[in-house]
Amino acid sequence: MNDEIFKNLVRKNMGYVAIGVVALIVINLCFGINDAGERTVVQYPTGALFVKFTPGIYFKGFGNTEIYADVITYDFDKADSAGKTGASSLKATGVAVRYQDGGTGTVFGKARFALPNDVETMIRLHKDFRNKTAVAEKLIRTVAEESMNLTAGLMTSEEAYAEKRGIFTQWAEQQVASGKFFTELKSIVEKQEATNEHMTRNIPVIKYGTDGLPIQHASDFKMYGIKVNGFQITDWDFEKKTLDQISRKREATMGIITAKADAERARQEALTAEEQGKRNVMVDRYTKEQEKIQAVVDAEKDKEVAVTQAMKAVLVAEQQKLEAEQKRLAAIAYKQEQILRGEGDGEYKRLVMSADGALAAKLDAWKTVHMRYAAAIEKQKWVPEIQMGGSGQPSGSAANDLIEMLKAQTAKELKLDMSIKNN
Repeated sequence: MNDEIFKNLVRKNMGYVAIGVVALIVINLCFGINDAGERTVVQYPTGALFVKFTPGIYFKGFGNTEIYADVITYDFDKADSAGKTGASSLKATGVAVRYQDGGTGTVFGKARFALPNDVETMIRLHKDFRNKTAVAEKLIRTVAEESMNLTAGLMTSEEAYAEKRGIFTQWAEQQVASGKFFTELKSIVEKQEATNEHMTRNIPVIKYGTDGLPIQHASDFKMYGIKVNGFQITDWDFEKKTLDQISRKREATMGIITAKADAERARQEALTAEEQGKRNVMVDRYTKEQEKIQAVVDAEKDKEVAVTQAMKAVLVAEQQKLEAEQKRLAAIAYKQEQILRGEGDGEYKRLVMSADGALAAKLDAWKTVHMRYAAAIEKQKWVPEIQMGGSGQPSGSAANDLIEMLKAQTAKELKLDMSIKNN
């Protein structure tokens, strides 16, 4: 009884599980999810095509789907490109190229390619290539590598090594994005290093239109709406014999440049020595000229100083002469003044003396004489301190007599009338 119940439960649950599995299968066949950075192309059972660009759920209705990355990266760098992972990236360790002179090499870099964003172009791309692997390998890799090889064919290994690296990147990207260049042959004459002979050869060059721009073939990328978002060439490798040839030529060129530099240095040194000699001659000449000019200036100065001193001496002599003349005239004037003053004084005195009989002068003389007499008499001892004998005439009368005599004499000399006149 219990076994029968258990079996019924199992059969019932198995039905539910089967229904759930069928439901999941139906949901998976009818709906899908588009991830960010991708687009999904859906082909319905009716044959109609639909492209889901935005992230999210879409209805696929039992149709087939193909997922493409929005951007396909072509990594052809040196650093272990082949080992890198990426859902839709192309990987390679460089791209082999052959140059115009036959030399080979490898170009390293990275490039990014954006797929079209409109339904019509995306559907055309899907119809032609069917899946992302074919788009990456048959379209993007082919166009990129062909463009880089065509670019290498437009220059020699040495040019790619030295001066045309920037042009290589520019021409390669332009051909990848817009189509391969039309080329034409051009004859050039080259000198062979081994035989030292001139040789003519034809080389491919870009053909330009009347507008001055390169003429290009139809671009597969333009037809499928693929855009180049980034194109970088990071390095170049060249075969050993190319590197050896470039090294030998560089050494020869450096030798030539060194020789030219040495010759130019010698020439410059000779010119410098010559110019230095000329400079020294000119310096000496101008030094002598300067000394000559200085001597002339000094002579002119001495001359002018001598003339000035002579003129000064003349002027001094003239001044001294004038001063002597002035002194002579002054002396004459002084003499005349003194004569006139003396004559005036004499005349004055004469007139005074004539007026009063020279009374004042006589009185002064008389006064002076008597003062001298008085002084002399004062010194005499008219009375003896010791008297010997009898009495006689006193000696004082003798003194009086002397004084009277002197007075009379003085009056006589002065012609003074010393008597008192009665009116």
